[in-house]
Parts: sequence; C-alpha cells; structure tokens
Amino acid sequence: MKTTFRPSLRTLLAVAGLAGTLATGPALAQSASSDDFRGVVELFTSQGCSSCPPADDVLARLSDESGIVALSYNVDYWDYIGWKDQLATRQNTERQRSYAKAFRTSSVYTPQIVVNGTGDFIGSHHKEISQALDESPFATGPDALARVAMDVVDETLQVRAKLVSPVAEHPPILVLVTYQDRIETPVLKGENSGHHIVNRHAVSDFKVVGTVSATKPLEIDIPVSMLQEGARGAIGAAVLLQAVDASGTPGRILAAAQLEFDDN
Repeated sequence: MKTTFRPSLRTLLAVAGLAGTLATGPALAQSASSDDFRGVVELFTSQGCSSCPPADDVLARLSDESGIVALSYNVDYWDYIGWKDQLATRQNTERQRSYAKAFRTSSVYTPQIVVNGTGDFIGSHHKEISQALDESPFATGPDALARVAMDVVDETLQVRAKLVSPVAEHPPILVLVTYQDRIETPVLKGENSGHHIVNRHAVSDFKVVGTVSATKPLEIDIPVSMLQEGARGAIGAAVLLQAVDASGTPGRILAAAQLEFDDN
C-alpha cells in the first residue's frame, strides 16, 4: 500500500536527557555488543493493511535469528480506512518519511523493510531481505567502523558507543529504541477484520540520545524501570549508531545491538 506526502525537514527524533539513578532490587546480568550483530531490519507496517501480515511474519522470523536487530514500526497513515492501528504512532511514521527523503522518493508504503539504513525492500520479500543482510553485513572485530555495547547492571541499562574512525562530515547519532516483544491484536474493522495480528518487536518509543565522534565516545545510564513503563509483557531495547546528513536525514547504520529484559 502506498500514500504520497510532501517531504518535510522536521526533526526525526527528539533529544532526550537520560541521566539515570540506580534502582533497588535483584541484579540482572545481561549484555550485548555490536560485534554480535551483522545487520538491522526495520519494518514499517500497519494493522489496517491487508498486505502487511505476511511481512509481519517475515519480521517475526528475522527477530528469532541471531545476529539481527529486527524492529517493527506501526505507522498511522492507514488509520482512516477502517481500523485505527493500536500500536501506530506519528513518530514511527516520521521515521519512515525520513527514510523516504533519504531515498529521494515522495511516497511511503507498507509493508516496507529498510536494511541497515540504506536498502529498501517490500516487507514480505524474505529472500531478498536475507540476501541484502548477507551481502552487506556490519564490519565487526578489528575491521569495525564503530562499536556499541549494552549492559544491565543493578537494573540500570548502561549504553556505550564509540566511533573507531571518522566516517562522515557530520557525527553519527545514537538512537535508543524500546520495543515490546510480542503483541497480539484482534482486528475488528477494516481490511484485516476478523484476524488476529501479531506484531513482534513492536517499537513503542525511540530517541536520539546523543552524537558520537572518534574523539568523543558516548556513555549513558538509564533505569530499566523507565523503559518498562506502560509495557505489556516482555520488552527489549536496541541502540543504532546511524550516519546523518546536515538536515538530520538518516543514512547508513554503522553499528547496532539489542537485548531483552525480564518481564516487569
């Protein structure tokens, strides 16, 4: 499905101040590093789109594969056709529109998958998506352009990011994404009426938490309880270190990692 819009220079993400305090409770031992991940897939989907369930299934399979950061963004521009998507946000739609600007197109569509910030695919085309991940994986180990790490210590998420060498004129941004592992929604109206839609790794929020340069690593601490507010069931978090141009338009994702937390 496709709709046309006028490109905007609106800022993709809001910068958040995230100085955390330690919470009491049992210590969690969880960690993730960009060295363990070879790529990022971002699905733009809608519960009101009849073409989207097969792509939701593809994202679900990718989310269970090791080494892949898989994220599902429910968009709101199909809400008018009969079903108001229960997970859609305007912020998710703006994320997709920012990619449309980067790809120099005036339209957005569902289901769309973006691979590593640069490749654009129909979301149900699993073979093409997997091939793109295989052909352009992140550089890791001694060849890595950048590194990110996530650790949960005493119920605080510690995020560390550094750029090994300059990769562009503008410093890349670090995006913190929170998602819900699995949400099942009975759809009562619209194109998918009568079906139960399952969304895996459904994005609930994302923020730019800073920029990173070769001389200025980034370190932030965030209480896990802050990320869990309002969640239904298990949640997770991902960090994406992403190149941007002077206007904030997103480009190549340089490094990424994700981890999931215990149920709150």
